[in-house]
Amino acid sequence: MASNFDSSIHGGSDLFFDFSCLACQENDRNTEAEFYCEECSKLFCGTCVKLHDTLFKKHATLGKGNINQWPDTNVDALEQCQEHKKQQLTGFCEDHNQLICHVCHIYNHQTCSHVVLIADKVKDLHQQGDFKKLSATLDTLNVQLIQNKDDFEESMKSLEQSYNTILDKINALRQNINASLDELEKNTIKELDTLLATMKMSIETDIEKCTESIKHMTCVQEDWLRIKDKSEAVNFIMYTKCLDQSLKTKTVLQEMTTTNERTFTFNPNTTIQQTLSMLTGLGQIVNKMKHTQTAKIIAQNTETRQEKPNPCSTVAIKHCQTRDVTKPSVRCDPNQVIRVESNSIKMYLVKVKTDKKTSVISGICGTATGELLITDYDNNSVKLLNQTYKVVDVCHLPDKPCSMCSIDSSLVAVTLENWEVHFIRVTNDQLVKDRILKLQHECYGIAYHQSNLYITDSSALYRYTVDGRLVSKMYKGTGEYSVMACAVSPDGERIYVANNIRNQLVTLSRDGTVISTFTDPLLDWGLFDVRPGLHVTDSGQVLVCGGLSNKIIQVDRDGRQRLAEVIIQTNGVFHPRCVYYSKLTGTIIVGIHYESIMVFKAQ
Repeated sequence: MASNFDSSIHGGSDLFFDFSCLACQENDRNTEAEFYCEECSKLFCGTCVKLHDTLFKKHATLGKGNINQWPDTNVDALEQCQEHKKQQLTGFCEDHNQLICHVCHIYNHQTCSHVVLIADKVKDLHQQGDFKKLSATLDTLNVQLIQNKDDFEESMKSLEQSYNTILDKINALRQNINASLDELEKNTIKELDTLLATMKMSIETDIEKCTESIKHMTCVQEDWLRIKDKSEAVNFIMYTKCLDQSLKTKTVLQEMTTTNERTFTFNPNTTIQQTLSMLTGLGQIVNKMKHTQTAKIIAQNTETRQEKPNPCSTVAIKHCQTRDVTKPSVRCDPNQVIRVESNSIKMYLVKVKTDKKTSVISGICGTATGELLITDYDNNSVKLLNQTYKVVDVCHLPDKPCSMCSIDSSLVAVTLENWEVHFIRVTNDQLVKDRILKLQHECYGIAYHQSNLYITDSSALYRYTVDGRLVSKMYKGTGEYSVMACAVSPDGERIYVANNIRNQLVTLSRDGTVISTFTDPLLDWGLFDVRPGLHVTDSGQVLVCGGLSNKIIQVDRDGRQRLAEVIIQTNGVFHPRCVYYSKLTGTIIVGIHYESIMVFKAQ
């Protein structure tokens, strides 16, 4: 269907003017105005002014010599074309759902097949009653917004009350812990005091025995010296007395401790310290949130042309999130195929003013309250995104971040190329550095499960405690770049590592035994060009970034076969480096090679 503007475009020229002939415009032509009639308040070209002068002989027209008396060309701000500031919006392109002026039509919309005058569009809307319907819809939305605002304010009060309640519980727990520690200290000191008293008593007894024996020995020796001139009978009697005393003294000495050096030693109970070092808090903060269904709005949309659905936009991710998240979660099948809606794709730039280089996203993870954290490889930073995917804070790092994993509801761990793991906490929409682990080897991939950190160094997989103690070297690869990214299943029974050299996914058991080695042509990481991205959802579904294949695939729990191509190149993905599924928002977030993240909405 030809637009009402077509004849004006093809009948006129591609020039645009400060003043255009209004009569020509009404006849779909584009010509420059040369005269202005004050009584008609219209502009005319040289041809149209002749007809005007014939019909209105008493009207005085002003030529360009009196252009200062012509009307102001400034258009009302609401009707002003944003691209051509002096032009008035006169048409509507239904193909692009865009208001346009006649200059826009000339340069940008000549090939469009559904361009109508605004006046005609307004007439149609009035006839169909769409203005009244829209007004009713706006009233309904406004009422709902007011209601939601009131509900949110009540929620804020409830949130503050629960915060204060939790603070009281934390303080009470801390006091109980302090009381328990005080009791342990009291018992240990009591044991020490008892042992000291017992040992002192033993020593005092030995001292008394020594004193008594010394007294007897002195008397015997003095008697022995006095019998030199006595008879043999007296000598023999004294001899027997001295012999008897010497035997008694030997018995006393044998009953005494053989050493005079007596000290104490203390062996601390390491279980207490180890247990505390493995904890990241005094307990878990659970976000209990009941979703209320907003009243359904039934509104008639204004008639617009809609694009046909893309045949590639297959279905949705089938996740097991219940509407009331306070209820126990339903156990999901880790082999349930994930699908996304391609017609709901949105892209968000994550570059900030302080970035000195092009942003390259190397890792993504989320918090319990819905914020996203991303690692920017080339700008040596971690960025915090709010629920609208806007960067709200940046944490700068001493080296390039390779990967990231969540530790608890607000703490993440990030591997750096300088052989360090940095722990960063989200507090009040800010990123706060927590602590640093310095390793004895390179660190690239990282994953967490139940107080265990799984870290790769490009050729092996290691298991550490959260406080940095090496537990074991779990798996040895086939050479450099053979053990890069890693991920772990929710139950800890499966550990996944990516082999850059052979473009393989290796699945390990809990003890590091190889369960399977999966090779797929869609896994193309180009050695070190694009590092592999792995992610395991809370339901155990395994997602793998294909890298140079521009795809994200899902493999089964044991890593033996490909289940689906979840996201493909036609969705707009280019060199995906990392992927993350947020059950809180029901979205899949993909970090592509430069500057942006892509968000796929689930049904």
